[in-house]
Amino acid sequence: MKTMAENILGAILNNTIWVFVTMILFISYIFLLDGSSAYLVNFLKISLFFSPPLLFALFRKRVQRNLPSWVFVLLWLTAFIVYPTLLILLGDNSWLAGMAFPELVLRLGHVRFFLVVGSFLLSAELALQFNDHLRQWVARVKWLKGLSLEKSILGICLLLSVFLAVIGIIELLRSATQEFSIRAYLFHFFSFTIQFFLIFLAYYFFYYINHYLLIPRLLKQKGVVYYGFSIAAAILFCYPVLIGLIRLLPVVYDLSIGIFTNNRNLLGEDGGSIPFSIMILSAPIIVSNQWFRQNREIALLEKEKTERELGLLKQQINPHFFFNTLNNLYALSLTKDHSTPQVILQLSELMRYVIYRGKEKEVSLQEEIQYIEDYINLQRLRLHQDLDYRFTKQIDHEDLSIPPLLFIILVENAFKHGIEPAERESLLHLDLKHDGDQLFFSCKNSKPEQADKKAGIGLQNLQRRLELLFPQRHELCIQNEQDTFTATLKLDLK
Repeated sequence: MKTMAENILGAILNNTIWVFVTMILFISYIFLLDGSSAYLVNFLKISLFFSPPLLFALFRKRVQRNLPSWVFVLLWLTAFIVYPTLLILLGDNSWLAGMAFPELVLRLGHVRFFLVVGSFLLSAELALQFNDHLRQWVARVKWLKGLSLEKSILGICLLLSVFLAVIGIIELLRSATQEFSIRAYLFHFFSFTIQFFLIFLAYYFFYYINHYLLIPRLLKQKGVVYYGFSIAAAILFCYPVLIGLIRLLPVVYDLSIGIFTNNRNLLGEDGGSIPFSIMILSAPIIVSNQWFRQNREIALLEKEKTERELGLLKQQINPHFFFNTLNNLYALSLTKDHSTPQVILQLSELMRYVIYRGKEKEVSLQEEIQYIEDYINLQRLRLHQDLDYRFTKQIDHEDLSIPPLLFIILVENAFKHGIEPAERESLLHLDLKHDGDQLFFSCKNSKPEQADKKAGIGLQNLQRRLELLFPQRHELCIQNEQDTFTATLKLDLK
């Protein structure tokens, strides 16, 4: 059940066709209210007629990812502009529409029918585009990121105050019996704005105490009954005082605001229903906002913890690498090999990659491949036995990026536990394949008869890094056979 819900949510997040299906269902429902029969039949017929927009929405991401931008724009124009326009231009010649929708076409006409449906679908598409651009703009504007719910409410109150002040000035102009100067109107405008804002602040007070006092202290600690009594107490104690203060404002009488002047009731003409509605309706918003804030803080803490742990795991890789390479250098120095200076230079390049590039979150796949090949070439210099070595690569995209130093751990493990202890010819077969969003890496090596069965720090490190970097998106399979050891790693790069 949980997997099905996650699949449905993934489809909603990664595809927009459901939006257009919803619009067509809505259109079918409107036609049903207008006297048309066969709700689902109309839905299927409209979907068939407007299949190009639906198909574009279904394959939008794939088209955008795999085709040039000008082709994507051309297909978009064809699906949402050109094709509906052609249907509209066909007009009365569209005999097929008359056969498919005889009742609708009889009442609306061919042109109006296609115009209505096409306009609905185009409006939905433009709304989606506007939403995407708005989210990108909000992400770029720094001050919007720090805008809290309280600041947003106060900002809306200020805008409403300005709007009501403008309405008040217009009312003064209509009812004025004498000439007013521009300075007088400006004075009234700013005066009205301030007074309206003070009125909004009086009602904002109930939201404020609900947010910072009643919900966190009484609702969460004492329960619903205490919370209900606290709402009544806040209204009965505070609202009469605030109503009295509001009635002292000149704008109430200058503009004859009836809600405060028509009834001298202590709780105003609304009888306390306005603050009650504010507190009741704001409660779920406040609770959900606090829940999202707590979840965001927990996610940030988990992210910081993950980054710290990844940093520690990378620090474990460096000593592990240095230990192996120093052993290699020591073995070459004992043989007084003339290639020792060149080997030292190669070692320095490998160490530079580990120290500097290993700190990055991602490196290009080509860099990682080059590092693996350089490491293997260096290791082969100190082998006394023959090595059946093969490295096959099938890469679709050259610009693919992955976290650094993942695959090398399997190669190091192959040399340390399989190839170096061998007394006869050994093998090392590496396979790297990129297929869509999947990346496969296989490392197969021979092993001696008396192989060390104890797992090294490298494999443990790799397993933990995979859990942190690719949670639920990786598979590490180990096949420990009599003569060979095979490790296969599958990564989901989505």
